[in-house]
Amino acid sequence: MKHFDERIVPDNVPIGILSMHIKRYEFVKSYMRRGYVLDVACGVGYGSRYLVDAGFKVIGVDIDVESVSYAQSRYSVLGNPKFVVADAIAMGFGCKTFDVICSFETIEHIKDPNLFLQEIKRLLKDDGIFVVSTPIASDTTNNPANPFHFQEWSPNDFRNLLSKYFDHVELFSQVRRQTDSSTLLKRLDILNLRKWFLPKILVRKLANIAGVQAMDSMLVDHIDIIDGIVEGASEIIIIAKNEND
Repeated sequence: MKHFDERIVPDNVPIGILSMHIKRYEFVKSYMRRGYVLDVACGVGYGSRYLVDAGFKVIGVDIDVESVSYAQSRYSVLGNPKFVVADAIAMGFGCKTFDVICSFETIEHIKDPNLFLQEIKRLLKDDGIFVVSTPIASDTTNNPANPFHFQEWSPNDFRNLLSKYFDHVELFSQVRRQTDSSTLLKRLDILNLRKWFLPKILVRKLANIAGVQAMDSMLVDHIDIIDGIVEGASEIIIIAKNEND
């Protein structure tokens, strides 16, 4: 079975893995207005801290008690961000509390995504913005390879799901930055033989020669988030809002 990293602890993972996650917080920052931000499934809190450092007031929620305890001790300064143990489908805050809600790599872990989206809709102000990401699947499935996921969506199906709850749904793709040389190599290696038959260190050297940073050592600047559906993307990101925004 493949190894699936579901909870990121910055001090314990390669910089490239962390960069993939931080990129989404960096991206959402440009869409955010001043006000209260809810970071749903915040994990150990590094993303919530990133948004606080960017000037926002943030509450991070996670269902895992140990993660929230770690977040409080590692990333909260004078109560900002505030971290709370809560279930994503029933978080306990008042209606129309938040100006921005973000939730990255969460919805695929929830058995009934409609309950989650109903709760997001309840908590978001009428002119609020919801930013959500999920892994890309070529075809929507209720039986994904990742044992921690209940479902995964194709980009169009994920956009249609969000459109049930929001008037405006804008889709983006997160993709590892490529060069012309690396794109050509991938097209030549249509069966992905290099990963099956070449040592990992040689695959990395080939990537470096082609001008692409190895996955483990990628920085945020080596990752792009591009409007629309992009070939080779790893995650879908959606910005959702309503007519009265």
